[in-house]
Amino acid sequence: MYSTPWGQPSPGVETRDGAVVPVRAVLGGDAPATVARLLAWLPAVGEQLRAAVAAAESDPEQAAAQGRLLAAGTTRLHAPLGERVLIVGTGGNYRSHLAEMGEQPPESPAWFVQNPNSVIGPGEPIRLPAAYPDQVDFEGEICVVFGRSCHGIAAEDVYSCIAGFTILNDVSARDAMPLVATATTPTQGRWAWTDNLLRKQFPTFAPLGPAVVTADEIPDPADIRLTTTVNGVVMQDASTADLSTAIPTVVARLSRYFSFEPGDVLSTGTPAGVGAARQPPVFLRPGDSVSVEVEGIGTLTNPVVGPAAAP
Repeated sequence: MYSTPWGQPSPGVETRDGAVVPVRAVLGGDAPATVARLLAWLPAVGEQLRAAVAAAESDPEQAAAQGRLLAAGTTRLHAPLGERVLIVGTGGNYRSHLAEMGEQPPESPAWFVQNPNSVIGPGEPIRLPAAYPDQVDFEGEICVVFGRSCHGIAAEDVYSCIAGFTILNDVSARDAMPLVATATTPTQGRWAWTDNLLRKQFPTFAPLGPAVVTADEIPDPADIRLTTTVNGVVMQDASTADLSTAIPTVVARLSRYFSFEPGDVLSTGTPAGVGAARQPPVFLRPGDSVSVEVEGIGTLTNPVVGPAAAP
């Protein structure tokens, strides 16, 4: 999703040099109003959009004059889907991350639902929560984005439902989960899991973007490199080859229960290098900048700011 100073957020296709081809300029006034809705149209309009991008890249001056190209630097990127969609997170799914946390690979990774009101776009600030500002952590993650309805699907058919990929920074307030570290009984363990979910639900804790890259642009989803940096220092550097449970298996298992719809997001987990596992720990502070870069998708960068002033 992009916007101009004179318009509302709209779906667009980014060219190789960072310009934007407005979807409405290609498909007309009946074009989908969000990327989430556009994904369901891709089988029918994908070739038309690719042709428009190719024409714009070959003759940018003519495309701009026709309103089919907005120059790089004249638009603002937003969270890529354009509406509140289902976001399902996967926990404990990289072998390296399980090892740094002292855990064994589970039979199936944990999962949770992320609050869609926590989503922010590239460049928007991660705001430390007033109640738990001291142990806010970063977790760079690769996400699949669905392009058609997906329920009860077999693992070998999963990629027929996936329209593309994007990036999530699954921000977590570690000190908002005291029972996780101290639970000694089954009852405390159940409440600890509730704590574990709540620590991820704060406003601004789900930076998403910078775009959805269509699945055909990713040569091998089983070997995508992810790098997370804080203030330019590399914290996470791994590949989806390190996943404990592969993407098709995760999607198939969760689709037994969820009915994923076009635009819905499934995050695949985070690799080793999170701040809480470091010695000494590294947590986010006002003035920091966090970037999650994924080859073939781009870089999601967000500044960090302190808690909002009390009203």
